Amino acid sequence: MTTRRVRVLAVTLAAAAAAAVPAAARLDSGRAADAESAGVFAVRIVDEELHGMWARQWTQLHPGHQALITRDQYVACSRGLGTNIGDEVLTVRSVAQAPIDVRNVPQRMSALVTLTMRRPGSSDAVTLHVHAVAVAGHWTWILGERFLDALAQGRCLDGTPLAKPAGPPL
Repeated sequence: MTTRRVRVLAVTLAAAAAAAVPAAARLDSGRAADAESAGVFAVRIVDEELHGMWARQWTQLHPGHQALITRDQYVACSRGLGTNIGDEVLTVRSVAQAPIDVRNVPQRMSALVTLTMRRPGSSDAVTLHVHAVAVAGHWTWILGERFLDALAQGRCLDGTPLAKPAGPPL
């Protein structure tokens, strides 16, 4: 994996931070997210990124952030980042509750999942942090500040212009 791709992936995943809380932990809603653990959720979100499943990934984005970028816009932005790099070994290192104050996200607590990612057969690893936020009994992930700043300027994370949303069907 090239240094640029690792850097872009790390920035993207930090920007799309999605973490989770241990099953026994409670969040602002007063109840844990569904039976899927935060760690499993975070691994799934990262795996979808690595395999170019951006439309599926968007469906699990926090609703407050879905309101800022359509699925088609998210997919187009993600294609340009070059994060579709295939199989990597992902390992959950820790899960902890973490306070958040993120635009368009009313929740104030997340589950911060720390992952390591490496190529199969390699010992070189990159550390990733993903924030998961419980919404209506299931985990969602959130965009990071750099991504939110880019969207506010009508741009993707890589600086390319955000595509205009498709109009209503004819």
